[in-house]
Amino acid sequence: MEARHVVVLLFSGLFACGTEVQKGPAATEETAEETPAVEEPFELFGDELGNSKVVSFEELLANPTAYRGKKVITSGVVRQNCQKKGCWMDVRPADDRSATSLTVRFKDYGFFVPLNSRGARVRMEGVTKVTSMTAEEVQHMEDEGAEVPGKKADGSAEVIEFTASGVEMRGRKK
Repeated sequence: MEARHVVVLLFSGLFACGTEVQKGPAATEETAEETPAVEEPFELFGDELGNSKVVSFEELLANPTAYRGKKVITSGVVRQNCQKKGCWMDVRPADDRSATSLTVRFKDYGFFVPLNSRGARVRMEGVTKVTSMTAEEVQHMEDEGAEVPGKKADGSAEVIEFTASGVEMRGRKK
């Protein structure tokens, strides 16, 4: 069987399973580095991504207050996600497994990600904020598998949070 037939069969199988698969956005000057040379199908959760400013994950982590309240697009890899509903995910930079992760929640609790999202590559649009979590909130997140960086002696933590309105997910193991 020739390679092109295999690709057609794979895509046919994805559509038959009911998974929403779309082609990624056309490469622009701002997104050229993040958009694969060959358009790879993705699953869309929430809203379609718009034309917000693209900010590298590393820049967002280094200067979260510079982007507070501003809608941006960033990308990374899912380190962990909620194993009960899929209502949050921890995302890290694609090229650094030991880097600090970013807690991602979903706008208005309006959508969730699959429970098997760990390891998937994501591109997401949303708003950043720096927030304080109580010791109880930290414990709740840790009970669900999250790693909460910067935990204080009293169990509380200051965390960078990203509220996504839309997530494109690629490479999820099904």
